[in-house]
Amino acid sequence: MVFDNRYGYNHPLCCNRMGIAEFVKKDVVLVISAILALVSLFLVPFETVTSYEYSRILETICTLLFFLLIVAGLKECNALKKFAEKALQNTKTTTALFLSLLFLPFFCAMLFSNDVSLLTFVPLGITILSMANMRAMIPIIAILQTAAANIGSTLTPFGNPHNLYIFNLSDHYGFTLWEYESQLIPIVIAGTILLLAIVALLPKKPLEVQLEEEVKLEHKVSLGIITALFVLAILTVIDLVPFYITLIVIVVAFALMMPQVFKKVDYSILLVFFFLFVFANGMTNIESIHSLLADLMRENPMLTTVAVSQFTSNVPSTILLQPFTNDWAAVVVGADIGGFGTPIASMASIITLKLYLREEDSCLKGYLKLFLLINAVILAVLIPTYYLLH
Repeated sequence: MVFDNRYGYNHPLCCNRMGIAEFVKKDVVLVISAILALVSLFLVPFETVTSYEYSRILETICTLLFFLLIVAGLKECNALKKFAEKALQNTKTTTALFLSLLFLPFFCAMLFSNDVSLLTFVPLGITILSMANMRAMIPIIAILQTAAANIGSTLTPFGNPHNLYIFNLSDHYGFTLWEYESQLIPIVIAGTILLLAIVALLPKKPLEVQLEEEVKLEHKVSLGIITALFVLAILTVIDLVPFYITLIVIVVAFALMMPQVFKKVDYSILLVFFFLFVFANGMTNIESIHSLLADLMRENPMLTTVAVSQFTSNVPSTILLQPFTNDWAAVVVGADIGGFGTPIASMASIITLKLYLREEDSCLKGYLKLFLLINAVILAVLIPTYYLLH
C-alpha cells in the first residue's frame, strides 16, 4: 500500500483526524454515552423525551459538580499530596497501604455515598501510588476502590440513591429498618471477605518511600473554606440543605477565592451522567421492552434487576423495576449486586474510569480487561450468597 504524502502530517485534514481520534481515545466513555443517548431519541416519541424527570438528573449533576470543584480545590492547595505524604510515612508494607486505600472509600461510602467517596479517594489513591513509585498498581487499586465503595454503600439506606429510593418506600411495603438491613448485611460481609482475599493476592513488600522534599500546604485560608464547603456538600447529600443553595454558595466561593479550578474540572463526567439518563429513559419507555421487563420481574426479580443494571446502571433500573414486584428486597439487593459487572452498571464505576483515563499513562483496554475480570469474580460470589441466604 502506498500513501500519498504530498501534504505531510501537518495537513489540516490529517490533523483533524488525529484530533478526533485522540478525543475519542481520551473520552471514549463520553462518546459512547452520547451515541447511546442519540440513538434512544429516535426510538421514542418526542413527547416522551420532554416528559423525562430532568429535575432528578439535574440535582445529581449539581451534586457531582460540588465534589469535582472541591477535589480540584484540594489539589490546588496540595492537600491531597500532603495527606498522601502522611499516609506513606506511617505505612510500612504495600498490603497495609492497599487496605488503607480500599477501606477509606468503603467506610466513607456508608455515610456519604459511593460517588462522593470515589471522587475524594480515587484521586488520593492515584497521588499516593505515584509518590510511592507504584503507578503500575493504579488500575487494580482504582477498580478495587470502586468495588469497596459499592460494597460499603450497600449497608446503609443513604449509601447510594437506589437504596434510599427503596427505603423511602418502607411505609408502602411495611418493612422495618432491621428487616431492611438483614437483607443487605450478608452481601456486605461476603463482599468484604472477597476484597480482603483479593488484597491478600497482591504483592506484599516492605514500603520505604524517600520523599525528595516535604510537601507544603498552600492557600491555607482557602483550604479552611474548602473544608467548610465539603461539610456543606455532605449535608446536602443527606438532604439537610437544599442542593440549589449549596450550588450557589460553592460556585460563588470558588469564583471569588480560586477561579482557576473551574478550568481543571472534568465536565465530561457530568455529560456522561446526563447522556446515560437519556438513554436509560429512552430504552425503558419502549413498549416491547417494558412488557418484557414486567414478565422477567415476575419470574426472577433479583436477577432481572442485576441484568438490567448492566445496561442502564443500577439507579435507573431500580426506579424502573420496583413497580413490577412486591419483593422490595430482591430489587434493592439486585441493584446493589447489579452495580458490579459492566462499566456502566454503576455510576461509581464511570466516575473511577473517567478519573483513571485522565492519567497520561492510562490504558483503556488493559483497565477494562482487569475491571471485567474482577467484577465477574464479585458477581460469582455475591449472586449465590443472596440465594443461599434468601
